Amino acid sequence: MTETSIRLTAVDDHPVVVEGIGAILARMAPDIEWLGAACSWNSLQQLLASFAAPPDVVLFDLHLHDGSQPTDGIAWLAARGIRSVVLTSEVRPIPIREAVMAGASGVILKSDPQRRMVEVIRSAAGGDFAVSGDLAYVLVTDDSMVPRLAPRELEALKLLASGLPRKTIGRRMTPPVQMSTVVTYFNRICEKYRELGRDVQTPQEALRAASADGYLDTPEPERDL
Repeated sequence: MTETSIRLTAVDDHPVVVEGIGAILARMAPDIEWLGAACSWNSLQQLLASFAAPPDVVLFDLHLHDGSQPTDGIAWLAARGIRSVVLTSEVRPIPIREAVMAGASGVILKSDPQRRMVEVIRSAAGGDFAVSGDLAYVLVTDDSMVPRLAPRELEALKLLASGLPRKTIGRRMTPPVQMSTVVTYFNRICEKYRELGRDVQTPQEALRAASADGYLDTPEPERDL
């Protein structure tokens, strides 16, 4: 490899995806040095500790199924000057936007062309933000896709998703609130969805809409690269 090569690693719990990345880079990107991959957040930290020098870019799967939060890992990398790029089949806006807010330098959808993955890696290594295609761009930037839910509204929604009856949600919130306040939260959520042209009338409909947007932790299964 040359002195100007890009050092790349990844964290993804799908072996086929990892093998595919290595093969793609060997064929299409001689300027990118593939350092291997980890299958969990803990193993990624161990891998990084084994390097004499840190990688330039880490490809970061959003659903590692190891109990870790991708936003925590991405922020940890950013604090150490390591750029991360989301590599995912996730198409819900909220998880992707949260990763970008945590410090991700790009987004690659696994369904996009392989050449775009290489281009995004190069852009991220150069300090620029990039996405792999039109859908990824919309997921990151289009404010008309999802409403902005306030923390307390989201807290009430998550408690409803846990199976609590609405009459007890207020007592479980921190700090607790009256039932009338909980009703206000749900009414506001529904109104925010309707302002975007989505017909959400009830708390259960709001629950389904928020889940579809990625506000609730119900990720779609990952597809192999």
